[in-house]
Amino acid sequence: MRRLTVTGTGIGVAAGAVVAYATGVALGYQLLVVLAVGGLAMLAAATVAVAIRPSVTLARAVRPDRVTVGETVEGRLDVYNTSRWPAPGFTALDLVGDEKVPLTVRALAGRGRRTVHFTVRADRRGRLRLGPLTVERRDPLGLLAWRQRQTADGVLWVHPRLHQMRPLPVGVVLDYEGRTTDNARLGTVTFSSLREYVPGDDPRQIHWRSTARTGVLTVREHIDTTEPTTTVVLDTHPSSFDAGAFEEAVEFAASVVRAVEHIGRPVVLHILGERPADVAAAGATGSLDRLALATRDDSAALVETLNRMAAGGALVAVTGALGPAAMARLTEQRRRFSPVVVTVIDPAADTSGIRRWPGMAMLTARSAAEATAAWHRMINGDVG
Repeated sequence: MRRLTVTGTGIGVAAGAVVAYATGVALGYQLLVVLAVGGLAMLAAATVAVAIRPSVTLARAVRPDRVTVGETVEGRLDVYNTSRWPAPGFTALDLVGDEKVPLTVRALAGRGRRTVHFTVRADRRGRLRLGPLTVERRDPLGLLAWRQRQTADGVLWVHPRLHQMRPLPVGVVLDYEGRTTDNARLGTVTFSSLREYVPGDDPRQIHWRSTARTGVLTVREHIDTTEPTTTVVLDTHPSSFDAGAFEEAVEFAASVVRAVEHIGRPVVLHILGERPADVAAAGATGSLDRLALATRDDSAALVETLNRMAAGGALVAVTGALGPAAMARLTEQRRRFSPVVVTVIDPAADTSGIRRWPGMAMLTARSAAEATAAWHRMINGDVG
């Protein structure tokens, strides 16, 4: 699609010229007539300037196509002059989401090629559309603009920030009277192998017969043959979060999911109000893509969603400020999941903290970073 438009400056010059000419003729002011003629001459010169139009094709490549909020992405624009005649310089105007990215392309020789590199900072989470890519040429005074739209559209996925987290030990009761071992795989425990003792191992696991035979402290190693699933549920109801708190909640949920995925344990992510057909149409391929698409939605309630889910394994619910009634209903989930961790992201909270019940803990924090710190205190069995 090609289009010649008059810019706001051009409209002002044209209107001023008409008014000046009419006033000058009506009142006999020759100077106003001269100014009007000058304005029309500027418009004529602008028309001649933009009449020389480039005949080019553009191809954009952005790598990587999946980044995290705050990271930069490197872009590359390949320009090819399809004409045997030289192409004048122009501006390639790209769109990254709602942000305009103007790229200056110098004059090209006939059949010439040029590559322009650019950098885009991913400042907000989401699935950002790249394009349409437009060739734009303006006159030096900016009175007229000629544009030709190219069809090089694309997608940039911006994932939520991730916080370094230890995964939740699953299949255990959160009584916190003692300290849990790092990433303990409990539940249906089966002997796996013997290995050399390292500082920090439970002395009760020392295999004395092998130790006596080899002269080296040896411990029994066990694995969980059931691999309990960790279910992460992200509340999206607008009554739970404002826009800023919701972003913090998305970051925390993403961090929990990635921590579990990193060690190869099964994890299931539920996003309230998520529509599978929309997710598939958007081309999402994983949990972080789905979280990039997450928006506040009032079509589902947290407790009702939990009650419809399959029971078993650990539950991590990420929500906003809760009333006593809602909290009481969440405690009932201890009958269906073990353990249950409710993380409340509330920017209005006085401080971060941990509350505990048998088989359940509630973390309260003002941000994802505070929630991560509380998470680690919870796993370590610390108080407060």
